[in-house]
Amino acid sequence: MSLHTTITRSLALGAVAGSLLLGSAQAANENVSASVSLDFNSHFMSYGANVWGDRDIGQQSLLFQPSASLEFALGEGSAIYTGVWADINDRLDSSGYTVEEVDFWLGYYFTIEKFTIDFTLQQWMYASEVEGIFDVTVSYDAMFSPYIKAHTRFEAVGNQKRGTIFEVGGTLFETTVGTVSLSVPVATAFSFTEYHGGTDGYAYSLVGLNASLPLGISDAYGAWDLHGGLTFYHTDKGFTGNARSTYLTLNVGVGVSF
Repeated sequence: MSLHTTITRSLALGAVAGSLLLGSAQAANENVSASVSLDFNSHFMSYGANVWGDRDIGQQSLLFQPSASLEFALGEGSAIYTGVWADINDRLDSSGYTVEEVDFWLGYYFTIEKFTIDFTLQQWMYASEVEGIFDVTVSYDAMFSPYIKAHTRFEAVGNQKRGTIFEVGGTLFETTVGTVSLSVPVATAFSFTEYHGGTDGYAYSLVGLNASLPLGISDAYGAWDLHGGLTFYHTDKGFTGNARSTYLTLNVGVGVSF
């Protein structure tokens, strides 16, 4: 399948998914929200591990990674949510883009004063197998939006190891220039287990520069935005198994929320 065909079909599927999600939201109540995002990425960085190789931006085709989500607010700062994400690329099949991975998740979060506690059960399906993930994230509503996440793999694929990565991060800086929103996310991670099959200890750190521009499309069709950014990763090769320690990654996409 060509990239053009993939993009055309994906845009159509995204539009259909958005319409279905919007219809569900309107049919239920105002406490239901939905979003669809059509993203292209230069790399697939999975908790420090560079999944599809070590070439730099521009040296290989982009990964198409669309997603859709649905959230049901329960009141008093709590909600349940679900979603789906896909990785579509030509890294394993030179004849064209194919679906290499599909992930599903189901989550629940609640707030206690300024703290938010979030639980997410995930199933990552690829290589004819399923990787099981359970995340617990605690965030604090204050300057820098600090958080800590315990990312646990309880169902492994191939030579993977079961274990937990702890990621600590936040937003170092955020502002608005005209209608463009800018933010600088940062994070660092470590593990007491050999999560990626290598050593334990320090895993990776990252710093990014993200931007989002509202597209001004009529509210009747949802709130559309153009978004993107650059993220610099420093990874421990012994932990992640990467061929290199540093990577600069690119993301660009269009999203809509209802």
